[in-house]
Amino acid sequence: MPAIITHHIFGEDIAPGLPAGLLAGEEELLAFLLGNQGPDPLFVRFSTLPAQAATCHRLASQIQGGSITHAFMALRDGVEHLPRTDMRAGRAFALGLLGHYALDRAAHPFVISQQRALCAADPTLADAEIEVHSVIESDVDSWILWEKRGATVEERPAAANLMRTARIERVGGALLSQVALAVFGTTVGPREYAGCVRDYERLYRLIDPARSPLSRAAGIVERLARGISQAEAMAHYVRRGNECPAANLDCLPWRDPYDGRVRHESFADLFDEARLAYPALAEAFVRGNESELRRLVGGRDYAGRPGADD
Repeated sequence: MPAIITHHIFGEDIAPGLPAGLLAGEEELLAFLLGNQGPDPLFVRFSTLPAQAATCHRLASQIQGGSITHAFMALRDGVEHLPRTDMRAGRAFALGLLGHYALDRAAHPFVISQQRALCAADPTLADAEIEVHSVIESDVDSWILWEKRGATVEERPAAANLMRTARIERVGGALLSQVALAVFGTTVGPREYAGCVRDYERLYRLIDPARSPLSRAAGIVERLARGISQAEAMAHYVRRGNECPAANLDCLPWRDPYDGRVRHESFADLFDEARLAYPALAEAFVRGNESELRRLVGGRDYAGRPGADD
């Protein structure tokens, strides 16, 4: 990932650059912005049977881990088979999912590099890599919200980034259900996505802002159950200021986790890289140009891992 706020702001920033007519009206913009959350809501499904929740979590990992071009072409095909009244919202949602991929692909190697460096520096963090990853992302979320919007989660709560209509829930669920079966052989009911988004919303309403009474209580309960709290790691602190070590604004060296190269980009650089890469990806997708989309994907999955597009 990045996390919920960064993906929403990325969607807001790239939406004006889409060709005129692709996003018409508030509902299509909301569909696009929700799509920019990508498969992340699937990871937090909890208010259902354990087996159904586990299937949603598995699908999120499958989407992120490979068959990128195949999945997006199946998504495009799914849009074409929606009822005519739902097609525009479906296309907007699909274009948003592509935005999520573009930002994940660019930023994830950086986040993973920071995660590994922190865990290597402090052996007590060896069993907390997922939580360290989440802390980095939530710090970047809080920074980018202040840097780009001059706000904190008190003024712009993370849960508010999940605004949607019943049509958007229905269309998003139908599209992800089709991709799940056609590409990954996973059966997920078309109504599950709506439940995932609602759970994602519930989670952030519970844990934000960090150190609020509810957030502390959630952390205590989770630590009693498993010794560590992912919820606390995901919570956003109220921060007013442009300093953020997690964003590497001084462009200090970091090592790419996949090829070992020493790189110096800040998170802001990688955000801009994804923003500049997005229009070509979107054009190839809208035109249904599979070979060009595969070339632009460049074999990289959502984590930026090469050789993952089968």
